[in-house]
Amino acid sequence: MKLSLNWLKDYIDPKLSTDELAERLTMAGLEVEAVEARGRDMVLEMEITPNRPDCLSVLGLGREISAITGRALKCPKIREHKTVTLKDLVRIENKKDCCRYIATLMRGARIKDAPTEMKARLEAMGINVINNAVDITNFVLMETGQPLHVFDYDKLSGGKIIVRRARAGESIITLDGVERKLDPEILVVADAEKPVAIAGIMGGQDAQITAQTKNILLESAHFEMGIVRRACRRLGLRSESSYRFERNVDLDGVLTGAGRAVDLLLQTTGGHLGGRAEIFSKTRISRPKIKVRISGVKELLGIEVAPAKVKGWLVQLGFKAAIKAGILTVVPPSNRADVAQEADVIEEVARMVGFDRLPAQIPVIKSANITVDARPREIKTDIRRALTAAGMDEIITLSMINAATLVKTNITQMPGIKIFNPLSQDQELMRPVLLPSFLQVAATNMNRGQKNLRFFEIGKTYFQGKERDALGVFLTGRRTHDWRASEKEQVDIFDLKGALERVFQITGTGAGYEDVAIPAFDPGCAAYIAVNGKQIGIMGRVNRSVLNNWDIKHQDIYFAALFLDEILSASHKAVRYEPISEFPAIVRDVSLAVDKSVPYKKIEDICRQQGGEILKSVQFIEQYSGDKIQPGCKGIVFSCRYQSSSRTLREDEVTQAHERLVQALSRDLNAVRR
Repeated sequence: MKLSLNWLKDYIDPKLSTDELAERLTMAGLEVEAVEARGRDMVLEMEITPNRPDCLSVLGLGREISAITGRALKCPKIREHKTVTLKDLVRIENKKDCCRYIATLMRGARIKDAPTEMKARLEAMGINVINNAVDITNFVLMETGQPLHVFDYDKLSGGKIIVRRARAGESIITLDGVERKLDPEILVVADAEKPVAIAGIMGGQDAQITAQTKNILLESAHFEMGIVRRACRRLGLRSESSYRFERNVDLDGVLTGAGRAVDLLLQTTGGHLGGRAEIFSKTRISRPKIKVRISGVKELLGIEVAPAKVKGWLVQLGFKAAIKAGILTVVPPSNRADVAQEADVIEEVARMVGFDRLPAQIPVIKSANITVDARPREIKTDIRRALTAAGMDEIITLSMINAATLVKTNITQMPGIKIFNPLSQDQELMRPVLLPSFLQVAATNMNRGQKNLRFFEIGKTYFQGKERDALGVFLTGRRTHDWRASEKEQVDIFDLKGALERVFQITGTGAGYEDVAIPAFDPGCAAYIAVNGKQIGIMGRVNRSVLNNWDIKHQDIYFAALFLDEILSASHKAVRYEPISEFPAIVRDVSLAVDKSVPYKKIEDICRQQGGEILKSVQFIEQYSGDKIQPGCKGIVFSCRYQSSSRTLREDEVTQAHERLVQALSRDLNAVRR
């Protein structure tokens, strides 16, 4: 927003130097970014925050300066002009898009140059001068903040205005000479046949004012700010008018702006009123009555301000205010929708005092005992330490991803939560799973020559309206970097399982694994992870088709994801000391042939059920297949360690327990003892 000091002085003389005025405005929350000399005028370049559209005009800023300096503000007088009502001049199809529209018809106008002083004011504000009709609309826009537009009435087909949504396939050549394609999301001002303006943004060439214009139709309206903002984005077009409509113009200012413009148009064009049409779909906006404690001013600002002074400032800012028994009752003006509660009113007092004049004090904060469950944070810290000690790196990835990455990863069955206003296509969804983020990191590293990757992340996932903490673990490349090893072994699914077991050891949970088909993983190398019968995660080898989609060649990738909230709810991290037994242990090896579909975990579970208290451990030794094993089977070798903490075990009781164990395996799994 630019402010011409010469123009400002038509309404108020602040009696301050330019630098002093800039300083006072900035300390009142209206930042002056630069001061520029234009001929005999000085122009302030101001940064107005989006919640203050009332300051996007010379009179709006004049009102602020009046309150800051105590100088009187002289607003221009607007004469009332009696005229006939034209009932069929305006039609609005959807009054939610346009709740107020005033159309004023003036006949017998003469189009010429605007008055010299008016042109000087506009040029100082950086606005091109065109002719008296158009210049007056720009003048009133900058003076009052109300956007206006003038049409050549004789060029309007059917002699009427229709405010409606654009129809599919329609287009308009705007005043800047560009043809713009329209769609039903864009609000237009049309005549009986075609659009003649993009509502709130820019007029069209078909009905523009020229030297031959005789009859003028003046538009003053209130267009819904959301539809103007969306149209600006779709068309890539903005104007002084749209800048104000996007921030919500004052509903009462529609009439004020129309009256001021009619006054000036009749004076400069020599025309006469031909009629007026007004559509006002809203009842008067009820303005809140805000109760403000005078004591609250000191509580928030740290200074005492006389009640009469507070009331005086508010009245000069356009508020209605009354004081009774230490309570200030305040009613904001129609152009101050940003003031809705006591703190907002006290902020107005702070602005008038000046932010630089408020004392710097540390606020008194009453301590409160807030119970915090530190256990989840501690366990996450322990998980990070354990995985880092295992040679892994922690990564941090964005929670927002591109929808295409889910397709590339074969995860179309889990759509992410869409972001309504994404900054880019790469951030259009909240991710439902971690795998796409990990593959992106892997592809980036591999393209830079890093082949041996071990990393993890504790991050957020979003699915079915829920936000959940998840742990992702990723392995690929060589198992070891030891130069002495003649064969460089690659990591496999058991390295991944070992990393997960570290996590379960920390959290005190016992997990089980169940083979399952997962689209993103290779068949036969994917599993659900469960605790107490409840699924808490997945693990497996990433499918080759997925890796090809990510342009990852010649390497196997292993990935696991766990829901940390499920782990934490099931964990019991109680550690109890148990002394080492001083009595000897007896170890018996078992060699079995079982079906290939039987997991080792099932064998271990049966052993522990049948071994009783004296079975202390079941240790896997090896797995083999070959000519000596029948087709469809695998050979398993494991050892069972029997021991008591109170006595030496007898050979016969160990034999009895061990035979019971082997018979159960043969019976339940159809295992053959070798």
